[in-house]
Amino acid sequence: MHQLLLNVLSLKHLTAHIPNAITVFNLLAGAMAVVLGAGNHLAAACLFVFLAGVFDFLDGLAARLLNVHSPIGAQLDSLADMVSFGLAPAFIVWVHLSGLFPRPAHSLDLSGLAVTKQFFLLFPFVLTAFAALRLAKFNIDTRQKKSFVGLPVPAMALFFASGVLVFHLRGSLYGVNMLNEPWLWDLMCLVFAILMVSPLRMFSLKIQHLKWRGNEFRYLFAGISLFLLISMHIGALPLIMLTYVVLSILYHIFDPKISRL
Repeated sequence: MHQLLLNVLSLKHLTAHIPNAITVFNLLAGAMAVVLGAGNHLAAACLFVFLAGVFDFLDGLAARLLNVHSPIGAQLDSLADMVSFGLAPAFIVWVHLSGLFPRPAHSLDLSGLAVTKQFFLLFPFVLTAFAALRLAKFNIDTRQKKSFVGLPVPAMALFFASGVLVFHLRGSLYGVNMLNEPWLWDLMCLVFAILMVSPLRMFSLKIQHLKWRGNEFRYLFAGISLFLLISMHIGALPLIMLTYVVLSILYHIFDPKISRL
């Protein structure tokens, strides 16, 4: 009987670490995305950001199913997200922008073109800085249990990873040549950086029940996403992220249950 009790306690102790183990896989996927990005394998790097997103979803699901929550788990999750969704997508966009600029004839080129290039290349890492601020705020903000305040860092990361992925697989993004312009990518970086720390209330994808009432925006988002995936396949991915942002703005404005910030 004593040995059986020890086995049960050992099993419970083991299952308590399952969500943290999944979080570590999230971190490793993000690190692999950086490595692949450094080798200019941008499509594969973007796929590893998506894989990190899968692990990020699964660790929370495992924690809820196993009913195990710990302060260290929350901190580990933020640290993993910082690598996978703060650093990795910014680095991927940085490598992508590097390919859009003509290479200087000399490594130490201080001409106006080289200086301008370096200035434009810095913009993606604004995402990293604001992602760190967003994650730090999230850890101490008690309001973000059923909805988010500001754009979640994984949503930002998936937008840029999907955008670069579609661009490199198809040679353009929806046939818009203007997206070859570095300034437009920089502008998107600034917009999404601001969204991450904005007071905008954004709906969570966690469903507490299956009823329509209370899940209107979640079901609407799921329906639009499914339609886009069927009609546009992989090209739908950036639009799905934009759909989430637009619906969240409407959620912030029209949902009557939102409490005052």
